[in-house]
Amino acid sequence: WYQRRVREAVVSTQSTGSSGINAEYGGQLTIIPFVVAAYDKTKSQMAFYDASRHEDFLFISGSKMRAIARSGEQPPPGFMAPSAWDVMSSFYKNLAAQS
Repeated sequence: WYQRRVREAVVSTQSTGSSGINAEYGGQLTIIPFVVAAYDKTKSQMAFYDASRHEDFLFISGSKMRAIARSGEQPPPGFMAPSAWDVMSSFYKNLAAQS
C-alpha cells in the first residue's frame, strides 16, 4: 500500500443518503489527495516521491521499520536522526526480548 503515488483521505462534503462510512459522516464525502514521502537513495534523505524517478526511491513501511529496529540493523543514512533511531531501536529490541 505504501508504494502508491497518491493517497486519498475521506472527508465530508456531499450528501448521497447511502449507508456505511458515508452515513457515518452525514452522507457527505470528498477525496483529498496527498503527497507520499519515501527515502530518496540519490540524496540519502527522506523526500517527496517523484514518479519520474521511481527507481531512486525506497519505500520503508512502518512494519519494515519496526523489523529493522528489532533486528538491530541500521536504517539507510539520512532516514532518521541517529539519536531518534537509537531510542526506537532500543524500544523494539527490549519489547522483543520481553515477549
